[in-house]
Amino acid sequence: MVLHSKVRWVMTLACVCALTAPAAAQAAKKSKPPASQPPVATTAGATGTGTRALWHMDEKSGSTMVDSSGNGHNGSLSSIQLGVAGFSGTAYGFSRSTVTVPSASDLNPGSQTITVTIHMKTTSAPAHPDWDLFRKGQYTTSGGEWKMEYQPNGQASCGFKGSGGYSELAAGPSLKNGQWHTVSCRRTSSQIQVIIDGQTFSKSANIGTIANSAPVIMGSYPGAEFFQGALDEASIAFG
Repeated sequence: MVLHSKVRWVMTLACVCALTAPAAAQAAKKSKPPASQPPVATTAGATGTGTRALWHMDEKSGSTMVDSSGNGHNGSLSSIQLGVAGFSGTAYGFSRSTVTVPSASDLNPGSQTITVTIHMKTTSAPAHPDWDLFRKGQYTTSGGEWKMEYQPNGQASCGFKGSGGYSELAAGPSLKNGQWHTVSCRRTSSQIQVIIDGQTFSKSANIGTIANSAPVIMGSYPGAEFFQGALDEASIAFG
């Protein structure tokens, strides 16, 4: 963005002989926004593949969840128990707890394949309707949503809504056995998938583009449907 502004400034100087002094001043003013102007938020889907966010959840103090991908998607912690025994290192304990990661355009998959993964451990299941594990957006959110939930029968479920419609799939064994389980939700151009400990369950679906301005939420709806257990090693990847 800075390079672009510099190029335009050089072009303005090169053509100053063709401008009157007031016109030159006006052109210079338009070549870059005022320093105090805030960045414009965007919901456009990201380009490129790879890991967009990676949270190890190894923090033992403070109120920040650090993104280890290098992309700066740190989260804020609310009522989290830190330092519990994890899938790898330590994990977060959840009761009436929430992790919130601010929205960013490079967390929106657009039409790309997206895989979201988290590791969970619990000995219980919700009575009704479900507990939320990991999501960005809600069904009514403009631009769609993706979500991972934990159902009353102990199964994990994945739901995706985009420009092409909505589809959801609950599959796999009950996960309420007090063991660590790796859960992934994947959306491709033609399917949605629930992946439990490496076993893939698929459903045909044409979701279309997903791009919203909602934050990433872990452990709650938010404000309801609180997960009860431990979560660890979460990630978002495209491609």
